[in-house]
Amino acid sequence: MKKTAVIIISILLIAGFVGLVWHGVQHSRGIPAAAEKIERVKLGVPFIDKEIELSGGIAEDMWNDIEPKEIKLMQQVTVLPWGTSLVSPIKVKAFHNKRDIYFHISWHDETEARTIERNRFSDACAILFPMDDSAEPPTIMMGFLGKANIWQWKASQDREFWLSQARETKAYADFYYPFEEEELFPVSKDLPKSGANDLIAIRVGTITPKDTQNVQGRGFWRDGVWQVVFRRAFDSFDEEEDAVFISGKKRLCAFAVWNGEKGDRGGRKSISDWVELDIM
Repeated sequence: MKKTAVIIISILLIAGFVGLVWHGVQHSRGIPAAAEKIERVKLGVPFIDKEIELSGGIAEDMWNDIEPKEIKLMQQVTVLPWGTSLVSPIKVKAFHNKRDIYFHISWHDETEARTIERNRFSDACAILFPMDDSAEPPTIMMGFLGKANIWQWKASQDREFWLSQARETKAYADFYYPFEEEELFPVSKDLPKSGANDLIAIRVGTITPKDTQNVQGRGFWRDGVWQVVFRRAFDSFDEEEDAVFISGKKRLCAFAVWNGEKGDRGGRKSISDWVELDIM
């Protein structure tokens, strides 16, 4: 009887020890928090028979009638340079009139950074559209594992294109030519054709301006808030390089914001998760 009791106690002690070891291994880095299921943000793109001519502004009154969708951003920490600041959240609205599609992005920023200078960078925002809709893209990095069409607005470029204010920077690679603005043909100056750039990326580090620039963009800063509107023809010019929009069909996109005052540029930015567009 005593022998049986000893065996039972021994088994219980061994089982208890194994259980403690297992618990220690499982929680050696802390007790895991309950995973929160993140619902993908869905952004409606309704049909509205109105048109915005960006040369006259961004039609703020018209946008007031469209319900915004709040989208949280996170720092880009996939590739260097990692983000050092965080812009979050942003508010996004969209609509189309069957001729053009429009996106309105707004976010808080205490500083209006429109100048590129030594150690000074421009505010900016962008929309990324993955080109391969056959499967859900595995990453929101610009062209990390597939082709992507990117629309990027830059405050510095907006200032130069819409406000006709020449760039002030003297940060030339070799020298500063003080009379460049007086030249009839300033060959060293890249004249912007819009406040936004229409870009294509295939892999990391391959982001390139497209031969045909089809995207317009304009932004206004007031009382610590940026409002930026993108406009592009609803129908794509080249389905190999342009984001395709089809009424009644959903597609994915992602958003990014750069805070120039905080040193954001290039890969240093705040980014969203995938957002599902519901084009009506």
